[in-house]
Parts: sequence; structure tokens; C-alpha cells
Amino acid sequence: MTTPRPVAALGRLAGKVTGRVVETVPPDLILDHIDVDALVDRVDVNRILDRVDLNHVLDRLDLNRVLERVDVNHVLDRIDPDRLIDRIDVDRLAGRLDLQRLLAGVDLDELLRSVDVEALVRRSGVPGLVVESQTQLAGSLLDLIRRQLAGLDAVLDRVVNRLLRRDIGSRPTTPRLLEVRE
Repeated sequence: MTTPRPVAALGRLAGKVTGRVVETVPPDLILDHIDVDALVDRVDVNRILDRVDLNHVLDRLDLNRVLERVDVNHVLDRIDPDRLIDRIDVDRLAGRLDLQRLLAGVDLDELLRSVDVEALVRRSGVPGLVVESQTQLAGSLLDLIRRQLAGLDAVLDRVVNRLLRRDIGSRPTTPRLLEVRE
């Protein structure tokens, strides 16, 4: 398709005049007649970004200067501690702890001063165990004394029977009230 002759001639004329107009007319006068919003609306930002070499931009970037301008408190205010804690691997963190060094800084005497030992003993059930063991010990001691007295009674019974020269075979084996009668 060929361009009609009058349009081509106009284009050549505009090309020759443009350089002289730019040199002669002040830029502010030209800019006053330009609709910047309409110009920006016509710009394809994605096309421009496709042409940008980000590696080159990052190589030229001075991160120290950028970080100097960062308001750390503002950044920390935007952090959600719950989300951050949910992302922490507690087992991995615990594995990195030096417990010896951590416990070396603990004053056990001071820590134990704040412990309510009486309440701790009550919750552990020790008083109940002591009462139970004392009860069992007292019961065992009474059983032992009864057995010893029963043994002594048997020995004394034999001694008295010998001294009185009683016939052991003629004596009843059970008390009279407990005998079974047929």
C-alpha cells in the first residue's frame, strides 16, 4: 500500500520544521498544551517493564541506602506474631538450644524461694501415702504383737499344764460355746 502524495509531502515538511520549532519554542509552552493524563493512559507499562533488565537495576541498587530509609518499627507493627509463631519449627529451635549454657544462668536458690513446697507436697499425694504407710505399719505391728502374745500364751499354757500335771489329751480342743453339737 502506498501513501498518497500529499500526506507524504506533509510528513517531509513536518520533519524539516520540527527541529527548528523545538529549538525556537520554549518547552514549557508546549507542555502547557499537552494532556499528560491522556499521554500516560496511552503508555503500555507492561511493554516498558518487559524491556527493563531487572538484574542491571539490582546491580546498580545500593541496598544500604535503601535500608537506611526503612522504618523498622513500622515494619514490625505490620507483622502478625501469631502467623510468625505458627511458622516456627519448635523441635528444630529446641535442638539448637544449649541447655547447659541456659541453665548456668539460672539461680536455683532464687527459683526455689518462689516455690510453695507445702502445696506441691499436698498435690503430689505424699501426705496420703504417709498416712497409709503408717496405718499399714501400725496394723503390721499389732499383728506381730498378737502373734507373739499368742505364741507366749501357748508356751505358758504348756508350762502351766506341766506344772499342774494336767493331761493334755483330756482337754477340749475348742471353747465350749463354739462346739458343734450333733
